[in-house]
Amino acid sequence: MPSFFCLPHAAQLDLLESLTRASLSEYYGLDGAAVRMEVQRYEDNAVWRITPPGRSSFVARLSVRDGRPAHQQFSEMRWLESLATSRTVAVPEPVTTVDGRYVVPVEVPGHNELSTLALLRWLPGTPEPPYRQPGVAQQMGCATAHLHEHAATVPLPEFDRPVWDAETILFKGHALTDPSAQEQLGAEGTAALRRVAELISPALQEGGQDGRGRIHGDLHRENMIALPGGGVGVIDFDDCGEGHFLIDIATVFSSVHRIARKEPGAYEEFAGAFLAGYNQVRPLLADFARLLEPYLLLRDAFILNFVTAAAPVNAVVASWGPGRIAGIVANMQAYVEGCPYPGALTCEQS
Repeated sequence: MPSFFCLPHAAQLDLLESLTRASLSEYYGLDGAAVRMEVQRYEDNAVWRITPPGRSSFVARLSVRDGRPAHQQFSEMRWLESLATSRTVAVPEPVTTVDGRYVVPVEVPGHNELSTLALLRWLPGTPEPPYRQPGVAQQMGCATAHLHEHAATVPLPEFDRPVWDAETILFKGHALTDPSAQEQLGAEGTAALRRVAELISPALQEGGQDGRGRIHGDLHRENMIALPGGGVGVIDFDDCGEGHFLIDIATVFSSVHRIARKEPGAYEEFAGAFLAGYNQVRPLLADFARLLEPYLLLRDAFILNFVTAAAPVNAVVASWGPGRIAGIVANMQAYVEGCPYPGALTCEQS
């Protein structure tokens, strides 16, 4: 049988959809043939909105390429369940199988890695909250802080997820360890990333455990949801792990800066309102403004790892990945030469 990744993108999705329909019937007591399946994303994971006839919607996530092992996905689902129970921030609630499992195995023909399927309740709302509308940026800050406050105050024994730090993202990350990734970055881009790693790693190691805990790991604006009744929810915890809380904040800021930077003052206004909302729930670090910049760089290194790994095997990522790499490399080169990194704030702005 040909390799799964040799199939055209559309053929891959068709196969994954048929396997997901069968699994919904086998494990969840749903009529897989009758549900409506709407593709939301297909990168590392294939994600659908699942709507059975006459019922509320679910999210089906089939981890296809380099997915987290089942025991790590179990930890993710336990955190989501705990967050949903706390009612402090809206998140997708996990759905267990008829025999009580959070995650089930799915064998994909032509794929040498066992895939896994998780089902969650659909969180209604609109992705990418309109951050310029009054109160929304502040609500985004509150939602982020509630994630971190839960992490700091609600223990989850045996939480087994990746550790996101300088070692795993920079020095052992795909972009600096894989020759094919370095071909995509180019010699100058690789050199800039290596120099960035040297420059920011001391700051990334600062601080004690008060600033670290469970984090979302990929909290960009599209993983936040404007809820129908007001407020902001959070989705897509596939990259959750252990790390500094500033990783999440830098991720939000970086994603908003990319669309707000062309309008003078819009980003700074967003940042001020977001931080005010965050501070309502839990206090920021005293040296937040100084440490934000290295974490913005760490976030972009995380993106380089993802893009350089995914672009060679995923047509969607390949369509936008090279442009994103070029932009990040240019920003890192400018930083190495002494320029502030995009999204950095002064002490007065924070």
